[in-house]
Amino acid sequence: MDFDFLEDRIDAIEALVKDHPFSLLCYGTLLYSSLVALIGFSSIVTMTYLGDILIRSLLLVLFLLIFILIVYSYFVLHQKKKLLVMSIIAGFVILSMIFIPLLPPEYGLRQFDIDASLLKFLATSIILVILGVACGSLSFQPLYHFKSKASEKSAYYILLVSILLVLYPLAIIMGNIIVNGVGGITWEFLTEDVRRLGTEGGIFPALIGTLLIMIGTALVALPLGIGCAIYLQEYAKKGILVRIISICVDILQGTPSIVHGLFGLAFFVPLFGISLLSGALIMGFLTLPIIIRASEEALRSVPQNIREGSYAVGATKWQTIRKVVLPPALPSIITGSVLGLGRAAGETAPIMFTAVYFIGAGIPQNPLQPIQALPYHLLELTRLIGYKSVDQNAWATAFLLLAIVLGVNALAIIIREKYRVEF
Repeated sequence: MDFDFLEDRIDAIEALVKDHPFSLLCYGTLLYSSLVALIGFSSIVTMTYLGDILIRSLLLVLFLLIFILIVYSYFVLHQKKKLLVMSIIAGFVILSMIFIPLLPPEYGLRQFDIDASLLKFLATSIILVILGVACGSLSFQPLYHFKSKASEKSAYYILLVSILLVLYPLAIIMGNIIVNGVGGITWEFLTEDVRRLGTEGGIFPALIGTLLIMIGTALVALPLGIGCAIYLQEYAKKGILVRIISICVDILQGTPSIVHGLFGLAFFVPLFGISLLSGALIMGFLTLPIIIRASEEALRSVPQNIREGSYAVGATKWQTIRKVVLPPALPSIITGSVLGLGRAAGETAPIMFTAVYFIGAGIPQNPLQPIQALPYHLLELTRLIGYKSVDQNAWATAFLLLAIVLGVNALAIIIREKYRVEF
């Protein structure tokens, strides 16, 4: 086994400590501050109060580490002006926070049936996150002698911690779904229809219905979305019409999905009834803005000189778009379209009013018949949470739905990476 990389890293750390004896404490402060932020964030995610003693201990150690760094920087690095403000702010904030857990909550929220300790633990946990990130960023300053590189490293650290804090609850959610749901995936669950309000049976018609709604959405949204993007990017002149269309697309994208569902109930259901067609139409309008914006960006990424070269050899505008512009833009268009279809697979509100039944729809024989779908199936199962068999089926349905959405997103990434064209 090759340990050259590990040995090089150890040598680099030893050389850094030798050249800058205080760097070890700086890195220790950085790691401890990150740990404090992670502990605070874990408390928020798990809804667990850490206790006054533990919180005070964490903050006290954090204060001592920052105090030592400030003293060292003041007497050795001679950073007096910057440290005067920093020491006052850091010392006052951390020391004052140490005594916050001692204060009893005085929130009169009993009439709302809200436990006042919830606000107390949220406040202290958020304080741990903020102080942990701030002190971790501060530890870079003496490490790089308060130069511009220190600010750069601090900013990079804050961005990295932000990404990790976002991924952390995502990992918890996905982990819970996988751990609780994978055991319920059986052959009977995948091939049978629901029975006894979800306490028995499986999700086969709902699985087929979800796939059909995705196909129907693609048939509705792809031609309209790509066509609209081609018009806006290649044909339309910049003016009031283009601005109006862009504003309408933005409004459509920001409209809540429940509003789409109500619109489908009022407009499509009187025409086509509760059916696959009604659901596909409303889901097509829901995903249309995603496809339009993705297609616009893909077309915009094609350099203008490629179009001009095509015009120079006598090609018409449509020939240029079809044979020169669309081929390199197609991977990004497909990627955005697949991501939009992934959203369609997980939406519940638009189809619950227009397309789905929980029991009895079966596999539709034509587009004017209703369907069953995984998101609505999961919604109905949650109404009976508490029965052991229902809980297992609900987790298994959530796992299968998550697998479909992640699979669609993975397909989009594969298409983008495999067929991406660099200009």
